[in-house]
Amino acid sequence: MGWSKFTPDEIERRRLASVSALKMLDEAAWERKYQETCDRLYWTRGQCCAGCDHWQSDGGLTGLCSAAGIVSGEDVLRSMGITFSSYMPAPGFPFSNAENYCGKFRDDFDWSTLERDYLSRIGALRNGSLKPKPRAAQAKEVG
Repeated sequence: MGWSKFTPDEIERRRLASVSALKMLDEAAWERKYQETCDRLYWTRGQCCAGCDHWQSDGGLTGLCSAAGIVSGEDVLRSMGITFSSYMPAPGFPFSNAENYCGKFRDDFDWSTLERDYLSRIGALRNGSLKPKPRAAQAKEVG
C-alpha cells in the first residue's frame, strides 16, 4: 500500500468529496456577491424587482416574478422579449429585469438584522443609521 494507509478507492472518494465541497463554497460565495449586487441596486435605484420579495433570480439580473402569477408559455417567452420560437415552454412565472418596477412591490425583510459593514456597502446607511426603505418614486415604472 505504500505511503498511505488508505485504499485507492478511499483516496478517490475523499478527492471527489473535496472537489464537491470546494464547488459548494464557490457557489455560496457567488450567491453572496450576487445578492449584494441586487441589494445595492435596490438601495440606490429605489423599489425595483431586485429588492422585491416576489422576485426569484439566480443570476444575470433577470428573474421570475411570482407576483404576476402563472402565465402561458407564450407569455413566458414574451416576457423575455421573444416573439417567435419553435419551442414552447410550460406555463410559469414571467421573467423580469432587476430594474423593473410593477406596482406589486413588497419588501418585508428586516434589514436591521444585517451587519453594518454590509449595509454600508449596499448604500442602506445614512450617517451611521439605517435609512428608510426605498420608495417607488425613486424607480422608473415599467409598464
